[in-house]
Parts: sequence; structure tokens; C-alpha cells
Amino acid sequence: MRAVAVRKTGGKPELMELPEPRPAPGEVLVELTAASVNPIDMAIAAGAFEGRMPHVYPLVLGVDGAGRVAEVGEGVSGLGPGDVVHGQFLRAPLGNGTFADYAVVTEFPDGGALQRVPDGMPAEIAAALPTAGMTALGALEAMGLREGQSILVVGATGGVGVFAVQLAAAKGAEVIATARPDADLWIRQLGAARTADYTVGGVAEQVRRTHPGGVDAVLDLTRDPARFGEYAGLVRDGGAAVSVSLTASPELLASERIAVSNFMMADKPDLLARITAEASSGRIRVPVHRTITLDRVPEALTGNAAGGARGKTTVRI
Repeated sequence: MRAVAVRKTGGKPELMELPEPRPAPGEVLVELTAASVNPIDMAIAAGAFEGRMPHVYPLVLGVDGAGRVAEVGEGVSGLGPGDVVHGQFLRAPLGNGTFADYAVVTEFPDGGALQRVPDGMPAEIAAALPTAGMTALGALEAMGLREGQSILVVGATGGVGVFAVQLAAAKGAEVIATARPDADLWIRQLGAARTADYTVGGVAEQVRRTHPGGVDAVLDLTRDPARFGEYAGLVRDGGAAVSVSLTASPELLASERIAVSNFMMADKPDLLARITAEASSGRIRVPVHRTITLDRVPEALTGNAAGGARGKTTVRI
């Protein structure tokens, strides 16, 4: 089968031919139709999970996918051949990823979530939802955002950001989104009330001009610890600042003025079920920035941190 994998920790992702996997007891073999790109993909390739989860090499990358169950192993009772599923295929050992024609995953992934796709949902939409959608939903709930509050979403036009903006606006919050000028109207159509142009610098200064009393919450989806400290300084007393990239320093985490946290997802099956219901009902949109073929995945992975995206990059397999 075709697969995008690395041969060693820190290796360059490449398209290669690998044997088709077979499902062991408790496992499901999925013939993949679509996948999506996430920052965690290159983090896994770089060895971010070494010492925490076992790895197998060549390590097939990709955690989000959608497809049809081709075969099930002994003991699988909730799924059968022909079922259309999607989810976050994150389980030990790492290396059985979704950038491939086939992937094996346990029926109940220890690090992810797997479920049936709602009738009528396109595969690329189903593949775009899991990691980004679950992260946005979980992070907003962790900070306890309420109607009438204000929130700055940093990285608002990326995969997680497009969901966070919509979900926060649906709660009745005033959303301030970082965005390039050419994405201003687009992100406002998703629910942002205001934007801050990060290309000219000084996002914190721009927010202070429009909100001199501060904001109630900050959700930072980028990876700059120093900037996160600046954004946390915008939060008024009693508010919350959340980083999804674990950039909150010990000093910030110890703050008694505001609630600061490095967000880690929990109860992924519940989060996946709920974010999928939001999309299936039409309450939120699933913006797809571009769709690529499997052979373009290595290039997309190395360029995924360049910025300027408008939603998710999906993979047609």
C-alpha cells in the first residue's frame, strides 16, 4: 500500500510502499478515503512522543482520517465491514497513521477516538473534524467562556481557530480574531466581531486600543511562549488564558490573578461525538483550505507551520 512515513526519528516524510496491515484482536482495518493534516503529525515525526508511547518504523504519519471498515479483528463487536468511520487514530504503538491506503486502529483507541460517520457527511469533512474540532471544543469549555464575554483567539484562521471562532461566537461571546487583512471578511463571516492584523505586529497593542479594560479570555493556538505571556497580560482579573501548544510558563501557571492553563484533551470520544453533531447539524462550518493527494503530503507537512491558512488541509486518498 502507499503510505507517507518516516524511517527514523527526525526523518523526512516520504511516500513509500509498505505491506498492507492486518487487524489483530480488538483492531479495525480501515480503508481510508480521506485524512487531514495537523501540527501533531510533524511533532510525532520529530519524536515528541518518544518515551511516552512506543513507536514502530517505518512510522506512518497522520492521526485524523475517515474511511470504510474493511476487516475487523477478533473481539470487535461495535463495528463491522462496510461501516463508514472517522476519528483520531492515535494509539500505541505510534506508526499506524492515516496518510496511507489502509490503517489499523483499535475499536477504542487509547489516545484517540473512533466513531461512525453521520449519514451524508462527506469523507473530507469527516476527516477534517477530529483533532482540530475536539481541541477547540475542549479548550473553550476548559476556560468556561460565557455569553457576553470577550475572547482573543490567536491563530484564528488555522485548523483549530476556525472551529474556536465559531463555537465562541455561538456561545454569545465577542470574538477578536488574529487574521491577515485578506482574511478579515472571511473570519468575520465565521463569527469574529473584530480582527487584529498580526502581519503588522503588536497584536496586544491593537487589542488594548479597542479593549482598554482588557478581555475576559485568551485562546492561543500558536507556539511562542513570550507572546503568550503578552496575551495573558490582556486578560482582566478573574479571566482565563489557555495555550493549546503547552507554552504557558510555570510562572504564568502559578498566577492568582487569572486562570492560566496548558490545555490537554480528555474524554475524546465525547468531544468527537459532540463536535461532529455540531457540524452534521450545520451549526458550524468545516472550512477546508485545500485538498491534496497523498503524494503531496510530505510537502504539506513541512510547510504546514508557514501560516496564512484558512481552515484545514485535507488529503484525498
